[in-house]
Amino acid sequence: MTDGAPSRRFYATAFGVGAAFANMGVAVPLQVTALGGRPSLAGAVLAAGTVSIALGALLAGAISPRIGGGPRTLALALSVCGTGSLVFCATTSVAGIAAGAVLVGAGIGLFWVSSQLVLGRRSGTRGSESAFAVHFAAYTLGAVAGSSLTGGIAAVSDAAGLAAVTGIRLSSLAGLAVASVSLALWWPCASRPEPVPVHAARRFAPSRHLGVQLPDLLLVSALGFLLPLAPTVLAHGYHLGPLVIGLVMSGVSVAKIAGTFTARALAHSGGARRGIVFLLAGGGVVCVLLCLALDAPSFVAALLLTALLVAGVWPLVVDSAQARVPPESRHDLTVVWNAREYGVIAVTTFLAGWLLSALGRPEPLFALAALLIAGAAACAAVMLRRPVWQPAA
Repeated sequence: MTDGAPSRRFYATAFGVGAAFANMGVAVPLQVTALGGRPSLAGAVLAAGTVSIALGALLAGAISPRIGGGPRTLALALSVCGTGSLVFCATTSVAGIAAGAVLVGAGIGLFWVSSQLVLGRRSGTRGSESAFAVHFAAYTLGAVAGSSLTGGIAAVSDAAGLAAVTGIRLSSLAGLAVASVSLALWWPCASRPEPVPVHAARRFAPSRHLGVQLPDLLLVSALGFLLPLAPTVLAHGYHLGPLVIGLVMSGVSVAKIAGTFTARALAHSGGARRGIVFLLAGGGVVCVLLCLALDAPSFVAALLLTALLVAGVWPLVVDSAQARVPPESRHDLTVVWNAREYGVIAVTTFLAGWLLSALGRPEPLFALAALLIAGAAACAAVMLRRPVWQPAA
């Protein structure tokens, strides 16, 4: 790993972690439901995993300078994600599912901090948004594979006459396998520690650089209401089976990839600020259509379009925020950014599960998400007027 463009092996780690996280996202709601749990319980388990992501981000900021920098932290992230997937395979209880979610979440937190530390070094330079976009696309492509394999294995197991819980447990082998292969590919890079600046480890300050992150926090809050419990809505609201749910969630991931490159194209043609505000504003409008969907096809179509417009723009939001912070402060921003981000996602995921159980219908969640997306667009229009910092050559 150098100060230039990241290697292909770096993007392979994103693929592996994306697959493990998607496996958790699809398997946890289905497995909790198969064990007789309510949507609120599934939301609580997913929220526990998301809190673990925030804690993993804080842990990454503390240990990365001590274990050899980003490359070794990425290897640790893949190892922890794979261990969590192994727990999913072995467990038959909600407590075990929660333990697996916490492990996978910790791995995700380690992954995002170490990855963004590598990418953030180039924020503000020409083409920096492309590296963020490709990285997010690789992560999301892994999510496509993870969702598809999870749903496919669960469906084949069901067709073979296995119990629903058993089939979903077996589907977690997909997350374990992809994380293991990605770790094997990355290991040669992890064996070479990189020098870490002395100032890298600083005291955690919850309010540091909060202004530049506000659009992101509103955006991920909206996604917390939209995506984590989508498998539950598809299963109980529209009575779809695990194979179809896995394919739909794969489609959401494909839409994110398409949105990432759409956002990059808009940034190149009209500037990052204009592209971000345009996509977020459009996403808020489309999100309202989720409240009006009368059948499964229209709901899925609105969900895919919302993911394309809203989730796809996230890498540009991150890169634009990094570019508006002095380069010497970006390590601090990355650690605090991920901790705050996943803390917010945990809260909204828990609230989504509670509201879905209490109200018995998902439309209020989608309306809240639309309001949050509109707020993110307005904040981005203001924040992105700040000047851009150029890293030292």
